[in-house]
Amino acid sequence: MTGSTQRSSGSSSSPRSVPAKGNALETSLLFDVFALNQSVGRLLSEAMAGGPLTPSEYAVYSAIFDLEAATPTQLAARLGMRLTTFSDQLRRMEAGLHARRLAHPSDGRSYRVTLTAAGLAAHHAANALFEGTAARFEAELHGGSAAAQATLRALRAAADAAREEPVSLRVPRGRGG
Repeated sequence: MTGSTQRSSGSSSSPRSVPAKGNALETSLLFDVFALNQSVGRLLSEAMAGGPLTPSEYAVYSAIFDLEAATPTQLAARLGMRLTTFSDQLRRMEAGLHARRLAHPSDGRSYRVTLTAAGLAAHHAANALFEGTAARFEAELHGGSAAAQATLRALRAAADAAREEPVSLRVPRGRGG
């Protein structure tokens, strides 16, 4: 998956190598989002190394913390995860005594998820590592974080809408190079 829309002038069959800053390749928007995800993942992994939570775990704990007591469906939607992926993460959190299930007040078949004292402590310690990096990252956004967040919300909405498109309308995946 190169996502590249241009080829080097020397060869029509091989993608151009990654250029120096200021000489960006034209790529698909999805490729750029993928590369952004990788870059942010590296940034957070390096910043949170040695902490109590991985960046992915921190995101899940943060969603639970922010929503206080939410259903797995609400939390999975907030995180952009499949419900089964969230459920697997929740089982690990419960095994580590970092989360607990509370009865849902109006739906006896459902439950809400909250962080335990140990989960709150782990989230707090990871947050200390996250916040410094988040501040440095946001300082590099010369247009401000509000504009970037608006763009990210639009990108997520587009991804969700495209994912919900009926399978019969999707273009088949090719394996060509």
